[in-house]
Amino acid sequence: MTNGDTADRRELSEEAADAYRARREALHAAVATLEHELATLEAAEEPDADRFRAALHQLLATLHEHIEEADAPEGLLSQIIETAPWFAPRAAQLRDEHADLVGHANALIERLEAGESVAVLLPDARELSDRVSDHRHRGTTLLLDAYMLDVPAGD
Repeated sequence: MTNGDTADRRELSEEAADAYRARREALHAAVATLEHELATLEAAEEPDADRFRAALHQLLATLHEHIEEADAPEGLLSQIIETAPWFAPRAAQLRDEHADLVGHANALIERLEAGESVAVLLPDARELSDRVSDHRHRGTTLLLDAYMLDVPAGD
Protein backbone atom coordinates (compact mmCIF):
# COMPACT_ATOMS: atom_id res chain seq x y z
CA MET A 1 0.00 0.00 0.00
CA THR A 2 1.21 3.43 -0.73
CA ASN A 3 -1.26 5.79 0.85
CA GLY A 4 -2.22 3.82 3.93
CA ASP A 5 -5.82 3.75 2.73
CA THR A 6 -6.54 0.24 3.91
CA ALA A 7 -5.00 -2.98 5.07
CA ASP A 8 -7.94 -4.81 3.52
CA ARG A 9 -6.56 -5.51 0.05
CA ARG A 10 -8.56 -7.88 -2.14
CA GLU A 11 -7.43 -10.81 -4.24
CA LEU A 12 -7.41 -10.14 -7.97
CA SER A 13 -8.20 -13.07 -10.23
CA GLU A 14 -5.37 -14.34 -12.40
CA GLU A 15 -7.38 -13.46 -15.50
CA ALA A 16 -7.94 -9.89 -14.36
CA ALA A 17 -4.31 -9.56 -13.25
CA ASP A 18 -3.06 -10.82 -16.62
CA ALA A 19 -5.38 -8.42 -18.47
CA TYR A 20 -4.19 -5.55 -16.29
CA ARG A 21 -0.53 -6.40 -16.88
CA ALA A 22 -1.11 -6.58 -20.65
CA ARG A 23 -2.82 -3.15 -20.67
CA ARG A 24 -0.09 -1.68 -18.49
CA GLU A 25 2.62 -3.05 -20.79
CA ALA A 26 0.80 -1.79 -23.91
CA LEU A 27 0.45 1.69 -22.46
CA HIS A 28 4.10 1.67 -21.38
CA ALA A 29 5.19 0.54 -24.87
CA ALA A 30 3.11 3.29 -26.51
CA VAL A 31 4.63 5.94 -24.25
CA ALA A 32 8.15 4.56 -24.78
CA THR A 33 7.61 4.57 -28.56
CA LEU A 34 6.31 8.13 -28.46
CA GLU A 35 9.27 9.22 -26.31
CA HIS A 36 11.71 7.60 -28.76
CA GLU A 37 10.00 9.24 -31.73
CA LEU A 38 9.96 12.62 -30.01
CA ALA A 39 13.68 12.38 -29.25
CA THR A 40 14.36 11.45 -32.88
CA LEU A 41 12.20 14.29 -34.16
CA GLU A 42 13.78 16.81 -31.79
CA ALA A 43 17.23 15.84 -33.07
CA ALA A 44 16.22 16.17 -36.71
CA GLU A 45 16.91 19.36 -38.62
CA GLU A 46 13.50 19.03 -40.29
CA PRO A 47 11.24 16.77 -38.19
CA ASP A 48 9.18 14.31 -40.25
CA ALA A 49 5.46 15.09 -39.89
CA ASP A 50 4.45 11.59 -41.02
CA ARG A 51 6.56 10.00 -38.31
CA PHE A 52 5.09 12.35 -35.72
CA ARG A 53 1.56 11.64 -36.95
CA ALA A 54 2.14 7.87 -36.81
CA ALA A 55 3.46 8.03 -33.24
CA LEU A 56 0.45 10.08 -32.12
CA HIS A 57 -1.99 7.73 -33.84
CA GLN A 58 -0.34 4.73 -32.17
CA LEU A 59 -0.61 6.37 -28.76
CA LEU A 60 -4.22 7.32 -29.45
CA ALA A 61 -5.11 3.74 -30.46
CA THR A 62 -3.50 2.38 -27.30
CA LEU A 63 -5.32 4.96 -25.19
CA HIS A 64 -8.65 3.97 -26.74
CA GLU A 65 -7.96 0.31 -25.99
CA HIS A 66 -6.93 1.14 -22.43
CA ILE A 67 -10.06 3.22 -21.90
CA GLU A 68 -12.38 0.64 -23.42
CA GLU A 69 -11.04 -2.03 -21.07
CA ALA A 70 -10.62 0.08 -17.93
CA ASP A 71 -13.99 1.84 -18.22
CA ALA A 72 -16.03 -1.22 -19.24
CA PRO A 73 -18.88 -2.16 -16.87
CA GLU A 74 -16.79 -5.15 -15.74
CA GLY A 75 -13.48 -3.30 -16.11
CA LEU A 76 -10.94 -2.81 -13.37
CA LEU A 77 -12.14 0.65 -12.36
CA SER A 78 -15.67 -0.64 -11.85
CA GLN A 79 -14.33 -3.65 -9.97
CA ILE A 80 -12.34 -1.40 -7.65
CA ILE A 81 -15.37 0.79 -6.95
CA GLU A 82 -17.49 -2.29 -6.27
CA THR A 83 -15.05 -4.20 -4.06
CA ALA A 84 -13.27 -1.28 -2.39
CA PRO A 85 -15.61 1.73 -2.56
CA TRP A 86 -13.28 3.87 -0.45
CA PHE A 87 -11.09 4.07 -3.59
CA ALA A 88 -13.97 5.43 -5.73
CA PRO A 89 -12.65 9.02 -5.80
CA ARG A 90 -9.26 7.89 -7.10
CA ALA A 91 -10.88 5.57 -9.66
CA ALA A 92 -13.18 8.38 -10.78
CA GLN A 93 -10.23 10.74 -11.18
CA LEU A 94 -8.44 8.23 -13.41
CA ARG A 95 -11.61 7.66 -15.42
CA ASP A 96 -12.13 11.42 -15.81
CA GLU A 97 -8.59 11.84 -17.17
CA HIS A 98 -9.31 9.52 -20.08
CA ALA A 99 -11.27 12.12 -22.06
CA ASP A 100 -8.59 14.75 -21.41
CA LEU A 101 -5.79 12.49 -22.63
CA VAL A 102 -7.66 11.54 -25.79
CA GLY A 103 -8.63 15.17 -26.34
CA HIS A 104 -5.00 16.27 -26.01
CA ALA A 105 -3.85 13.64 -28.53
CA ASN A 106 -6.64 14.55 -30.97
CA ALA A 107 -5.84 18.25 -30.63
CA LEU A 108 -2.20 17.60 -31.51
CA ILE A 109 -3.23 15.62 -34.58
CA GLU A 110 -5.68 18.35 -35.63
CA ARG A 111 -3.03 21.03 -35.22
CA LEU A 112 -0.60 18.98 -37.30
CA GLU A 113 -3.23 18.47 -40.01
CA ALA A 114 -3.93 22.22 -39.97
CA GLY A 115 -0.30 22.82 -40.92
CA GLU A 116 1.34 23.60 -37.61
CA SER A 117 4.98 22.57 -37.63
CA VAL A 118 6.20 19.50 -35.81
CA ALA A 119 8.83 21.61 -34.05
CA VAL A 120 6.09 23.77 -32.52
CA LEU A 121 4.04 20.71 -31.50
CA LEU A 122 6.87 18.73 -29.90
CA PRO A 123 6.67 20.40 -26.44
CA ASP A 124 2.93 19.69 -26.26
CA ALA A 125 3.56 16.10 -27.34
CA ARG A 126 6.14 15.76 -24.54
CA GLU A 127 3.53 17.07 -22.09
CA LEU A 128 1.02 14.49 -23.35
CA SER A 129 3.57 11.72 -23.00
CA ASP A 130 4.32 12.80 -19.43
CA ARG A 131 0.60 12.94 -18.59
CA VAL A 132 -0.04 9.44 -19.96
CA SER A 133 2.94 8.09 -18.05
CA ASP A 134 1.75 9.76 -14.84
CA HIS A 135 -1.77 8.40 -15.41
CA ARG A 136 -0.36 4.91 -15.85
CA HIS A 137 1.67 5.11 -12.65
CA ARG A 138 -1.25 6.42 -10.60
CA GLY A 139 -3.41 3.61 -11.98
CA THR A 140 -0.80 1.09 -10.88
CA THR A 141 -0.66 2.67 -7.43
CA LEU A 142 -4.43 2.42 -7.12
CA LEU A 143 -4.36 -1.26 -8.12
CA LEU A 144 -1.56 -1.98 -5.65
CA ASP A 145 -3.53 -0.25 -2.91
CA ALA A 146 -6.74 -2.12 -3.72
CA TYR A 147 -5.45 -5.56 -4.70
CA MET A 148 -2.73 -8.05 -3.96
CA LEU A 149 -0.91 -7.82 -7.28
CA ASP A 150 2.66 -8.30 -8.40
CA VAL A 151 3.75 -5.59 -10.81
CA PRO A 152 7.22 -5.69 -12.32
CA ALA A 153 9.42 -2.79 -11.23
CA GLY A 154 11.66 -0.73 -13.40
CA ASP A 155 9.40 1.03 -15.85
